[in-house]
Amino acid sequence: MRQKIVLNGIWDFAYSPEEKFSPLHSCTQAQPVPGCFDLTEPLCGKRGYALYTRTVTAGGKNLLEIDGAGIRGEVYWDGKKLGDLPYAYMAEQFIFDAGEMGEHHLSILLVNRHNEQFYPTFDFFGYGGIYGDVTLTALPEIHMEKLRITTENYQNGELRIRAELSSAVEQEAVLQFENGYTVNAMFQNGKLDCRITLPDFKLWSVETPYLHTVTITAGDDKITESFGIREFCTEGRKLLLNGKEIKLYGVNRHESFPTVGAAVSPQQMAMDLYMLKKAGFNFIRGSHYPQRKSFLELCDKVGMLIWEESIGWNIKAPTLADPAFVKTQLEQVEHMTWNSFNHPCVVIRGFLNETDSQFPETRPVIKALYDKIRSIDPYTPISFASNKYEKDCCTDLVDIVSMNPYPGWYDANAERISTVDQVVPTLDKLMKAMPTDRPVLISEIGAEALLGFRDPIKSYWTEEYQAELLKEIFRYVADNPDYCGVAVWQFADTRSYVNTQEIFGRARGFNNKGMLDEYRRPKLAWNTIEHFLKNTQKTKGDPK
Repeated sequence: MRQKIVLNGIWDFAYSPEEKFSPLHSCTQAQPVPGCFDLTEPLCGKRGYALYTRTVTAGGKNLLEIDGAGIRGEVYWDGKKLGDLPYAYMAEQFIFDAGEMGEHHLSILLVNRHNEQFYPTFDFFGYGGIYGDVTLTALPEIHMEKLRITTENYQNGELRIRAELSSAVEQEAVLQFENGYTVNAMFQNGKLDCRITLPDFKLWSVETPYLHTVTITAGDDKITESFGIREFCTEGRKLLLNGKEIKLYGVNRHESFPTVGAAVSPQQMAMDLYMLKKAGFNFIRGSHYPQRKSFLELCDKVGMLIWEESIGWNIKAPTLADPAFVKTQLEQVEHMTWNSFNHPCVVIRGFLNETDSQFPETRPVIKALYDKIRSIDPYTPISFASNKYEKDCCTDLVDIVSMNPYPGWYDANAERISTVDQVVPTLDKLMKAMPTDRPVLISEIGAEALLGFRDPIKSYWTEEYQAELLKEIFRYVADNPDYCGVAVWQFADTRSYVNTQEIFGRARGFNNKGMLDEYRRPKLAWNTIEHFLKNTQKTKGDPK
């Protein structure tokens, strides 16, 4: 049976601004795991090469899991390379033979320099470090992989359960659910594919996020997985959760906190989620990268709907014509989809934020990414966030059309203090250019405000202006049946450009469009939208 050990704690550490280390290099410093080394003096803001090492007592077949790191790296066991960490934030796993039982040497080499996957012009800061848990699980020689649980019919509890063995053998399996229901099944040529109807099931929803569990025993292996029974789908311009129309009221959220960077603790994640739930939000766009396992587990339990996407921010058409780049994008969405498959909170999968989707030559890339996700996940709606508006020629390739308009902000006028009055005409014009046969989501919208900057003129950058603008946006979306929802940019202020020309549009080196500041202190907009959402729910008879 599987035995897991958590390898978090204090690791030996070394840093070099220029030279890559040998995996067996002797380290004289220390760093915590999880943690971001470029937030610790004397390495604050430095970019270079880092080595994390520690000894581990293990042997035989093992599964090593790293829940996100950055910006990229390599993993070694006793000096032998296990594999790469090519994508920032992406959870990776490595199955390998650890050798004889005893002490072994685990090394993780990281580079926090920008590269072709993480540009210095991304509007979010690239942290170096190990963001989440590092765990090692002992496996039997023949073990289960790629477990997928899908809801085939939410009305009667019909499920499809698929899994694979590490060897193409026949193997009896027993599936036992938390309510005591048991099913006998069989792996044929190493593959399990069975359909069952679970009795006495409960639905997963925003209001009642009930999680079932199934324990699968096959030979010497045994795994337990949580899942939710629910259906999230589209119907014309509507979104339906378990057959009922739902409008998304959400935020874009970065995995970021000033004192820990991208290594946000589960406690801080939970604080964010409970703040959002209390305020009346039901949706988070996880911008702009795959989400941590601990965050998705919390969202499953809290009842928060999630958009998860791969890294690819503002990528231009010439880059999308590069087969090597496209290959990495396909790898990203494949890993992301497998990693979060069984999380009921993930209701939208996305990629390529604000890419050059106005050009026909980008259609093959978007179609290929869509098809890659759909080859693994048959049901979850797929989208990408566009800022090409009526010029976008790829809106027919996705299930939900998502747009990032910024009326009242990027349409500043020297002759006018406020352009809030541009919200309605801009969003009306945008909707007229959108397809009529699928939902349209405002995936980003907002304005920057500096906490404590109040002014009776209500000019740009004031808390008053941001609050007034967002209230007008939410009022419009709530009253307009053509829009299926809105996600504010953004939940909380986050570190952004600090050493490029773009910093002059980012006061303090932060994107300040948060309704909260980076320490989660509310601006006027937060209280305004919380009040609006509670009144909206009360008017519609929502018991919350």
